[in-house]
Amino acid sequence: MEKKKYDVVIADVEMAIISDEREDFVMRLVNDLDQKIREITLSSKRCSKMDAALLVALDTNSERLKAEKRIRNLEAQIGLYDANLRRLREENAKLKEIMLSGKNAPAEEAAEQEPEEEAQPDIEQLDMTQAEPEEAAAEEETEVQAQPEVQPEKAPEESADRGDKLRQIESLLRGKNNG
Repeated sequence: MEKKKYDVVIADVEMAIISDEREDFVMRLVNDLDQKIREITLSSKRCSKMDAALLVALDTNSERLKAEKRIRNLEAQIGLYDANLRRLREENAKLKEIMLSGKNAPAEEAAEQEPEEEAQPDIEQLDMTQAEPEEAAAEEETEVQAQPEVQPEKAPEESADRGDKLRQIESLLRGKNNG
């Protein structure tokens, strides 16, 4: 986009702004800034326009830093989801291979190793907390936790169970791909 010159007034100060943003975006920024400065100067008679502008700048920078922190947390969470998705796809491929080959050896080995109990999938809770020091006492602490995921059983005993388990994994994968 080409740069344009905009004549604006912020807190009764006329100035020219050169920007490559659209006019409606620039005017929205100008109006928001002007409104915040006016609110501060009206609420405190001892606060000058310069002081109010600095307070607005501090507040805006604080919001930006918090947003960057949230973005880093979300990116870390996406990384966890991607790793889980890759692992589930690999596991799905292995189960398909077992199902297509008709091998029962893994199922027999698993039956010998595990006592017979009601079959319940393992649930893994992933927890990732920030390693950086707390920036301010008043700042919200944001913790990234991936939702618990259901892992398929190690080896279903019957081919019908394998097919059910395979369909369950495929539906989990489809759900993560669509979300």
